[in-house]
Amino acid sequence: MDRRSSERHHWIALSLVPGIGPATFWQLIERYGSATEAWRAGPEALAPLTRVAPEAPAALTRLHDERPRVLVDGVERRTTAAGGRVVTALDAAYPKALLTLDPRPPTLYIVGDDTAFEDRAVAIVGTRRASGYGISVTTEIGHDLAEAGVVIVSGLALGIDGAAHRAAVDSGGRSIAVLPSPVDRIYPPRHRALARRLVEERGALVSEVPTGGSVGRPDFARRNRLIAGLAEAVVVVEAPDRSGALLTAAAAAAIGREVHAVPGPITAMASRGCNRLVADQQAVIVTSSAALLRQIGLPRGATPPAARALSEVEGQLLSRLLERSGSLEELVDRTRQQPSAVASALSLLEARGLVSSFGGATFHPTLAARRLTKVV
Repeated sequence: MDRRSSERHHWIALSLVPGIGPATFWQLIERYGSATEAWRAGPEALAPLTRVAPEAPAALTRLHDERPRVLVDGVERRTTAAGGRVVTALDAAYPKALLTLDPRPPTLYIVGDDTAFEDRAVAIVGTRRASGYGISVTTEIGHDLAEAGVVIVSGLALGIDGAAHRAAVDSGGRSIAVLPSPVDRIYPPRHRALARRLVEERGALVSEVPTGGSVGRPDFARRNRLIAGLAEAVVVVEAPDRSGALLTAAAAAAIGREVHAVPGPITAMASRGCNRLVADQQAVIVTSSAALLRQIGLPRGATPPAARALSEVEGQLLSRLLERSGSLEELVDRTRQQPSAVASALSLLEARGLVSSFGGATFHPTLAARRLTKVV
């Protein structure tokens, strides 16, 4: 094995030691000059360092007698089996945007297209318990950003995150999902199909958690920081007072990224965090999708949000909803279509971000739907 390959194996092995996070890892590199020398120094290498996790010395003692290649081959096999690859800060494929993070992740696990990390990227984040308003706004912003050639970054969570990813790929754009879990264990499980679609549409999944690992509370904080690092700006759509989205906004501000927030009703718990960001001048207020695009220096895309022509039933439903919102039963009566056909078409319209529902009872056209210039 040549020197570079040996260093890469020691690099990955060192990053696999429980308790050796990015801060400790880079302290070791600075002190010893390379991962190879830090590994050779063994558990004693940790003694002079500050703020070392209590489990790190014992973990390094346990793993030190194993050959780094054995440790690394195992994680690389699992990553390859998941359709991904291990990318280190030594590799050319390491995302350039993360070079501004201090400390940056020494090792990443990526599934998908490396070029997704080369384009301009904006993060859209928010609560898992999103309202119809939040989903609608997220969909419009996501569509317009994607149409302008921007990659959408989010955390694959339920609610706002999922809506942001869908808006991107529904518009023919690309999206990067930052996971709090390994890439071979999609979290949340309900978004496995969405994760596959992001990869199929030339996007990517990325995680700091090694394949074969589990999901822990610290991994969510690491995900939030990674989201902020990959994007040039972070848009918070809906966030209650205690929300991971606010942590992402704080992480973004700490590294000089732009923070934008969508205001909401003062009575809405889901908008309290966003309203506070704006009131405290910690974020630029988002008054419209077009305004956001101007703020980050992008032209608004001219392509309408519909990626394909609507079917006859979808077109009828959207026409009726643009006249007046309604329940499933009302829409069956107003379109004179079969209930099953109406229910199916509504599901498709929701998936494309053209219709939203509150509690599954009343359906409304979204802002994206109102921008359509033609309904078939």
